[in-house]
Amino acid sequence: FGSNCSGCKLVLLPSLCCGVQTQKGMGAKCCSADDVPANQKELPEIKSTADRAPEAEEAVKTAAPPAPKTSPPEPSLAEKRNPDVKEWTIILDKSAEGARLGVDVDLTDGVSLQIDKVNTGLVDDWNQAHPDKAVIKEDRIVSVNRQQGNATRLTEVCKTDTVLTMVVQRGPPS
Repeated sequence: FGSNCSGCKLVLLPSLCCGVQTQKGMGAKCCSADDVPANQKELPEIKSTADRAPEAEEAVKTAAPPAPKTSPPEPSLAEKRNPDVKEWTIILDKSAEGARLGVDVDLTDGVSLQIDKVNTGLVDDWNQAHPDKAVIKEDRIVSVNRQQGNATRLTEVCKTDTVLTMVVQRGPPS
């Protein structure tokens, strides 16, 4: 395919050697055989892509499937019933010594814990870390660790369980 040039020590195509046009054609060399060192090794023949089966090239093109499109999260049942209601989940861990939720709640509707005030505590810490999911006055905690529908039971779960997974709603009650 090519040969070493005694002037520049590069392997070149037969038509160019040290920037000088040489003879062309089959078997043409830019250097004489006498100029080639004895320890020189021949370059392996390089196959063109035209020699490969088209399937191999196609496999490379289609090997990585396109990334799936992500869709927005599915609205909760409460949000489906009433689009003015927003619902999200927060997780609080009370395992630290002296950890407090830090909320004043109202139980008068009998089914949820309505936030009257957020004080210093785990809920305030959550709000600082997740401003897009902050719990504020008049939000409702409608579920704690999969318990729902009874405000008194929700307060018991908040007092006894160490990790609390709470579903919070904002907007008109559903």
